[in-house]
Amino acid sequence: MSYITTVTGKHFYPLNPDQQNIDIEDIAHALSLICRANGHFRHFYSVAQHSLACAEEAAARGHSLAVVHGCLLHDASEAYLCDVTRPVKKHIPAYLQAEEKLQAVIWKRFIGRELTEAEQAQIFEIDDHILSMEFHLLMPEDLNEDYRKLQSDCACAPQAPQEVKAQFIRVQRILRHEAVMQEAEHLLRDGNGTERLPQLLNALESYYTSAAWKQDLAADEAGLLPQKLKRGVLSEDGIFDLLERAHHHPISVQVPKT
Repeated sequence: MSYITTVTGKHFYPLNPDQQNIDIEDIAHALSLICRANGHFRHFYSVAQHSLACAEEAAARGHSLAVVHGCLLHDASEAYLCDVTRPVKKHIPAYLQAEEKLQAVIWKRFIGRELTEAEQAQIFEIDDHILSMEFHLLMPEDLNEDYRKLQSDCACAPQAPQEVKAQFIRVQRILRHEAVMQEAEHLLRDGNGTERLPQLLNALESYYTSAAWKQDLAADEAGLLPQKLKRGVLSEDGIFDLLERAHHHPISVQVPKT
């Protein structure tokens, strides 16, 4: 058998990944149950918690939306491949190739493109700095003092996997729709996007009228989102203003009714 069965019942081929079979539910679920450091931390601390910490740090540093999103998903391949410790991984070229291929497909699936070398460098730097803090708080020795460079509060506290899974899905959903809003605003400013713009507006309207948007707004009001996370998509005025501007767009745009 060359596929794995995911929690949502999909047959996924890790060595021949299909974008359409990559599900954020599968990723969040698996990563929330996989412990960092091969289980050698003082308490259970999941890959999903690490990923959320990386995304929060990227937001705190003012990095682009793509880099924040990339940080959240930078270990998503482990949901399908599992993790291998760094000292071992570097000696398994086949694993490294599979990981690189799958990670690129995951980023393209959710961000819409592969990330540049500069963007990946920012992600990997944050990854190392968060790892430094994890060693500082959860291991019997420090790795280095890179944790002092962090601009966010990475407490590495115990959390229930189901809560981490929900937060992972929530943050990814907000990032995805924030990117949709930014792209729509860019097309409106440029006065083009006859084919693409209606798709983006429909996606925003669907999100805005969904139960998920209300849940995300409630989470924001409860202080559950990273402080510096961009979330203009949770603003009613922001969405209404965007749709109103679309009504006066110089090209023919079918604006959804709210």
